[in-house]
Amino acid sequence: MTRSSRIIKKLASWAIAALYHRVEVRQAPNLTAEGPELANSSHFGGFTDPLLLVYAMDRVPRFVARDVIWKYPVVKSIMKWVKAIPVHKSDDGGATSNDTMFASTYAALEEGDLITIFPEGITVDDPSIASIKTGSARIVLGARAAGVSGIKLLSAGIHYENKAALRSEVFIDIGWPIDLDDFVSGYVSPGDPEDATNRDLVRALTDVMEVNLREAAPNFESWAIARSLSAASDVALRTNEHKDGIEVGHGDRERLARLLDEAPESERVAVSDAMDTYQADLDAVGFNDEMLMSGMAKPSSFFVHLIMSLIIGIILIPFALAGVIVNAIPMILLWLIGRLKVSDAMMATVKPIGAILVFGITWGLWALYGWSVGGLNGLAGVLLLLPVFLFALIAIFERGILVVAAIRGFSRSRSFANVYGQIQHHRREVVESVARAA
Repeated sequence: MTRSSRIIKKLASWAIAALYHRVEVRQAPNLTAEGPELANSSHFGGFTDPLLLVYAMDRVPRFVARDVIWKYPVVKSIMKWVKAIPVHKSDDGGATSNDTMFASTYAALEEGDLITIFPEGITVDDPSIASIKTGSARIVLGARAAGVSGIKLLSAGIHYENKAALRSEVFIDIGWPIDLDDFVSGYVSPGDPEDATNRDLVRALTDVMEVNLREAAPNFESWAIARSLSAASDVALRTNEHKDGIEVGHGDRERLARLLDEAPESERVAVSDAMDTYQADLDAVGFNDEMLMSGMAKPSSFFVHLIMSLIIGIILIPFALAGVIVNAIPMILLWLIGRLKVSDAMMATVKPIGAILVFGITWGLWALYGWSVGGLNGLAGVLLLLPVFLFALIAIFERGILVVAAIRGFSRSRSFANVYGQIQHHRREVVESVARAA
């Protein structure tokens, strides 16, 4: 990668570390590393989707994005930096032709770049793929007709645990490669056009890409069903071998959730009902499944865990308090942003951008203060400590929520042996229902 690309990847990694608790990526080694490629991606998260793809892919992709965002000076500079390609939509007004976009994508593929496009054309709130547009097919067929060979098509599915929340989890599934030359040669009869003027070819290629994108991305009837099946998959995949509380991979549970969603309706409903019952038990005592399986439901193990958490918390308290002082204003502003009455898709864009801006401005002001007080040493000290303060605050907050919930639930359980037996019974019902459905 160029120096500019390395800087972009590093900045994206820092942003992802702050915005999300965990991000998992599944793709074959070097799948997105070289050669002319076009990746179709799901688009559930607005601004965070391209940020996550920059983080996940082997190189910085060149995004095809709506030209209206080039109207904003700061955004325009960023888009030029990442070499994004503007595309016009008729309902945006302004330009009437996309000839420049097609020419730019042909040139990018000829140079061996990776182009990423959101073929649905919009950010969607439903956890399923909308019908995709024909733009991707017309781009690659046009580039091939212009002399670009060896073009590879990919699909990227972004699975959000909660796209409107910070510090949640994300799974990115990249794959389903299509060799364009092989596809065209296997579809087109001798003498028929092999470019975008062949409408049947464009439609056939688009249909295959849509099937692949549905395989890569979430494809559920509703977010309620998606969360229920995902939670049940998490329970089924967490076994007694996880004595140290190892978390189940988000990618593993998303793939199992997809299998459950394809089961007969009666079995799928049985999984959801069993999970709802088990979740009600956990909520009643303030536990989650990871706590239960790691031994926290037993008094001795629970108190050992509690003591260790308190020791770690005591060590982190000074740093966390400094984090509160340093980041008080951006935290308040971010809380106010979260109170906005907008859709989850819009919040998935507004909140991360707001977080990056308010924290970036605040840290910039603290850096200037460090420079004015201590010169280069003061600046270096501030830049070193600011991330430590923030992540100490995040660690205490996230760990504290689980521990406080566990203490409350433990104190409410008058006959803990009976409660424990009931919870374990309902948990077995979840595992058994998942085994039947899968």
